Amino acid sequence: MTAINNEAPRNPNANADTDTRVNSPALATQQALARLYAVRPHWRAVACARDAVGLPDFTLLHAGPPYTDPCNPAPPVLSSAVLCCLYEKWATTEAQAEQLIATGQVKLLSAQSFGVVTPLAAVVSPSSTLVEVVDANASPTARRAWSLTGSGAGPQIRFGSRNPQVLARLAWRDTVLASELAAALERAGPIDLFPLAAAGLAAGDDLHARTTSATAALRAQLSPFIDEPSVAAMLADTPLFFLTLWMAACHLMMSAAAHGDNESADTDAASTLVIALAGNGREVGVRLAGQPDVWTTCPAAAPAGPRLDTVAAHIAAAPLTGDSGVIDAAGFGAHAFVLAPEPATAFAAWLPAGWRDSQPTVLTGQHPAFDARLHGVLDAAAVVRRSVEPLAAIAMIGADGRTGLIGRGVYAAPVALFKAALQAR
Repeated sequence: MTAINNEAPRNPNANADTDTRVNSPALATQQALARLYAVRPHWRAVACARDAVGLPDFTLLHAGPPYTDPCNPAPPVLSSAVLCCLYEKWATTEAQAEQLIATGQVKLLSAQSFGVVTPLAAVVSPSSTLVEVVDANASPTARRAWSLTGSGAGPQIRFGSRNPQVLARLAWRDTVLASELAAALERAGPIDLFPLAAAGLAAGDDLHARTTSATAALRAQLSPFIDEPSVAAMLADTPLFFLTLWMAACHLMMSAAAHGDNESADTDAASTLVIALAGNGREVGVRLAGQPDVWTTCPAAAPAGPRLDTVAAHIAAAPLTGDSGVIDAAGFGAHAFVLAPEPATAFAAWLPAGWRDSQPTVLTGQHPAFDARLHGVLDAAAVVRRSVEPLAAIAMIGADGRTGLIGRGVYAAPVALFKAALQAR
């Protein structure tokens, strides 16, 4: 197990001489939960990463904890990074792009250090269109989170392949789709994500493996403001469009659990809430509310689950890749399978015996805005105390960095990872 600092530096304005941190894990966790519950995530805007988070040229953002050697990322992430180098015109061939990455001329950094979460092997480049989710109960500039804008079915940057069709999809996303969504949000105003998530849960979504109903509710709200036929068609044909919006919302809530009303507030160092569960294709990592700048990592296993087809059945799945485990850590995803018959049935052969009873025991609290059958936020102390591996619903992609999506997946995070995170405090 390894504990590493996230790339984001601590706020230099914080008063190092004032320690208001609490020493009781129970009290610290309750305070963190109160901050989390106070967040009301609204989708406010879309913006390119260059403008949204100041992402400079020759810099790419990947999911999960920072790489030990960012010049040698996991094959699916490397493939996505190569495509982004071609898309940004930093290189004209795959070989040139690989050389830029291998020599560090193109830097790969952890997306979460920029307040961004990205799905699977998706890499964020300066031109990437991000959704911006803000806390409606706080100053819009005080608390924000971003994730990639979904762009439909077919070849996608998040699947970690070298499919050249992805380049055309990126161009459409960052021109036609970005322009249309920006105009629609300008007319519609910020969109409250809680009613959409609640509608999804009520209709059988878990909000990770399945977001069909939440997406339909979003489409119904957004459609009157959409004029471009290709965008309307994409929204109608993309049942997972809500996913990255909900990733950003969960990241926003988890960030609030780690901080007070502003980013310079002292953290409650004793809090054992898990605010990030993510993989970079080699390692799985967690961050705790009490020490939000520190990743604790270990080698990652691959998710397991039903394959797309007989061809995909023979492809090795990549070790856990993606930031979307933040949804499960927030109490949704695999922890909402009790409300989601379709994914629960699809994953039945890969779920541990007694999961309906054991999984709630590693969660603490209950969000007042959602169904009473949901059981709060992942707690590292509870994971260790109960010795239960918490689940996350994360898709499978090919380990070769060529095949792309191979199936739906569920991942069981090792108890030892959470024990090491507690010991690192």
